[in-house]
Amino acid sequence: MEKYFGKVVGKVTEKYNGENKKPELLHKAMLTEEYSADLSWGSTELNNVILAADVVSMDASIPLKKRGKISNAGGKLAKVALKYRKGEKEISDLNIMISRGSDEATIAGKVLNDVPRCIGGIEYRNEMLFEQALSTGAMLVEEGEDNEGTGIRVTFVPSSNECKARVADWVGNPSIATPQEDVQQLFDMADAAQRTIGLVFISKKYFEAWRKSRNGKELTANFQQHQFTATTVLPTPGRSLFKQAIEDEYGVEFRIVDNIFNVQKPDGTEKPVRPWVEANIVGIPQEKCGRLVYGTLAEETNPVNGVDYQKSGSYILVSKYSHNDPLEEFTSGQALCLPVLDGAEGIYILHADEVADDAISVGDGDDDLSFAKTEEKKVVTVEYRGDLSNLSVEADESFVTCSIKGNKVTIKCSANSETSAPERTATVTITDGLNECEIAVTQAANS
Repeated sequence: MEKYFGKVVGKVTEKYNGENKKPELLHKAMLTEEYSADLSWGSTELNNVILAADVVSMDASIPLKKRGKISNAGGKLAKVALKYRKGEKEISDLNIMISRGSDEATIAGKVLNDVPRCIGGIEYRNEMLFEQALSTGAMLVEEGEDNEGTGIRVTFVPSSNECKARVADWVGNPSIATPQEDVQQLFDMADAAQRTIGLVFISKKYFEAWRKSRNGKELTANFQQHQFTATTVLPTPGRSLFKQAIEDEYGVEFRIVDNIFNVQKPDGTEKPVRPWVEANIVGIPQEKCGRLVYGTLAEETNPVNGVDYQKSGSYILVSKYSHNDPLEEFTSGQALCLPVLDGAEGIYILHADEVADDAISVGDGDDDLSFAKTEEKKVVTVEYRGDLSNLSVEADESFVTCSIKGNKVTIKCSANSETSAPERTATVTITDGLNECEIAVTQAANS
């Protein structure tokens, strides 16, 4: 089978480098390969692209809401390795195929069917790390035997380049969400820093939420130059038309990410994993946004006798070897590599499932109002990031009546006229059904 080994590795490599590979491997197009002679990476190496790195538990989530103690951690490139085994039964089945005169190509395919699994496993692992890094601004890298149960969390994107939804989660509260204005924040942050966004990545789930929202329907209607009012029932645009509309609105390409990878757990079962955090929309300056840093494996320069080796691309080493007692044949793949984001200060992230503080607010001093003991009325101006028609107002005490019109809230206290009546208080709440702002009301005593 040696004559087929190199051909199979070459074909699989070509497949993974191809543009039509599904799932689409973003890192193949977006990262430039770079060789590291000393196999190292760290927070001060790699052209200073790593913002921070700290040691964390391997079961820690990415992104972590609270950062621990930050250290200038670094280390050797992580080794990625996996192998597949054929036992006596499978080898005997192959011998039967040979004895029955099966063609060589079929036999070679059976013998070498673990090759694409090994190459694909490494390519998929790199893709998962890359999508994790690009969608969150950080990634968690297992550091090997010296840090059993721990890993290195590498942070690329500064927190100042991140923002949240202005009013509501696009999926959880679609009736009041404002996807168009939320995405605009990415471009506003870039403009403020005198940078540009040339490409935006969005998950299929949140692309669909935006497309089906009132915000998305109105954006598409404007793109088509259709006339409508606030009460017009607008149709949900098709995916292609909506994508054209948002690209026309922002002047950049939008790419939809929807990759799912099967990850094998320690007990051998598999679970599907989406490495891209679905709620995160990411704007980057250009397609080339980093490097895949790789090194030379020890086994590549010190090959073992009796093992057949083939190289897939620049950094994946594929090998085949056998054991006896019992008879076993193994196919393995290994690599030393790590995806790294460059120019991360020009990457901007919107967390579309989190709401920024103070979606509804009033002016300084207007959140704590004092009223005379006689009947009195006051008007407060409301600041709201969403559609003002979604706002309502109510008081928790009957002596206070209130109403809202546009961005003006009118609060009226009836006279505190009973003899020796004490000071009384109430709370007025302005809400859109999700966010709220409270105004404390105090009325003087009738002493």
